[in-house]
Amino acid sequence: MKKAINLLMLLLLYVVAASAQKYDVKCLRGDSVAVYDVVETIRSEDTYYSKGEKLVFYLHDGEQVEAVDKFYDKGMIDTGSSIGYAVIQKDGKKYCTLSENLVFSKDNPEGVEDKVLTKSDELAHTIQGRIFNSIIPYIIIALLFLGVMVLNILAMRSNKIRSIAVIAIPACIMLGTLIEIWAYSVLGTNCFWWCDKNRYGFFGSLLRIIPFGLIVFYQVMSIKFYEPVILGEAFDGDVQDGISVKPALISMLAAFPVLIASALICDFLDLGGWIETFLILVSFLLALGIGVFLSLKRNIELMKSKKWGLLLTLFTIVYILGCIVAVWGLIIVIFKLIIQILIIGGIICFILYAMPAPSSSGGGGGTTYRTVYYDEDNKAHDSAYACDKANEEIAKREAGKHN
Repeated sequence: MKKAINLLMLLLLYVVAASAQKYDVKCLRGDSVAVYDVVETIRSEDTYYSKGEKLVFYLHDGEQVEAVDKFYDKGMIDTGSSIGYAVIQKDGKKYCTLSENLVFSKDNPEGVEDKVLTKSDELAHTIQGRIFNSIIPYIIIALLFLGVMVLNILAMRSNKIRSIAVIAIPACIMLGTLIEIWAYSVLGTNCFWWCDKNRYGFFGSLLRIIPFGLIVFYQVMSIKFYEPVILGEAFDGDVQDGISVKPALISMLAAFPVLIASALICDFLDLGGWIETFLILVSFLLALGIGVFLSLKRNIELMKSKKWGLLLTLFTIVYILGCIVAVWGLIIVIFKLIIQILIIGGIICFILYAMPAPSSSGGGGGTTYRTVYYDEDNKAHDSAYACDKANEEIAKREAGKHN
């Protein structure tokens, strides 16, 4: 009897574990999420899924669905931010929807494990995840850099505003930069979701990338625009006399390759324990510190004050980190579009090449003239060559009649 009960319990647990998992719809943006048809392919007893093109229906916030599997958009180049889809069941049919809009339901029986959601999906529904999956932080960043631009312009026209801008401009740049770094630290490259072509299509993504590119350009150039504000009459446009950025930038870019090279060398020499940790840390700090120290030294000389030189260098470090994040994000979203851009560019070039050459226009009135050639049958042709070929055919035809 006991064996029968144990067998029954094991069978019950197997059925529970094998059943579809329940998920609650919790939309990251808006109050509904699109559901598409799913293409199911079976190869060597393995099932593969891909997203179909047809939008079938919408799921609304608070609804519950059953999910049976997951897959990633095969059209995505995996940069660590592949878009995940959950395969869901409804009325006996399978569909797919973005897995980021689902959370594992508390209504699942004990023993049922989540086999659909990734860590990225779970992270999206934390407090920080929801903050950076809304458009608000990115609007704040754009407004901060717009404010920097306005302050730069006004500071050149008024000494009173300039005295405010000396503090306000780096404060705005640092705040915008820190938000960028925070977003990237939470979501990684997923923080650029708002211009992803897989979500908004080619043209929707392109319309977002253009202002993004302009903001990134201004962010990179903002420190050069700030120089005449902080230096005032002492600024003469000489690169050597400006804020020292280059040494710190080179060191920050070189620090991580040096870190990797040090780790490989230690591994090759079979060094371990605290010696390995010490050597890697020292090499990293040296690579990072040399450039930062040179920038600090030059900025102290520029400002003629250790306090202001130190503050300016700290601002420069944050500025560089923000530029790296912003430029890297721009590269990612452009790279995702580049293939489609090349295809569309090729189509446009082909159309322009295939179009007939514009005819020459005469004098006044904007009237367009073109030369027309008439064959023996009085039919019009655009070129002498076409007219001659037509006349040859006419001659053959006439010769056939006489024979």
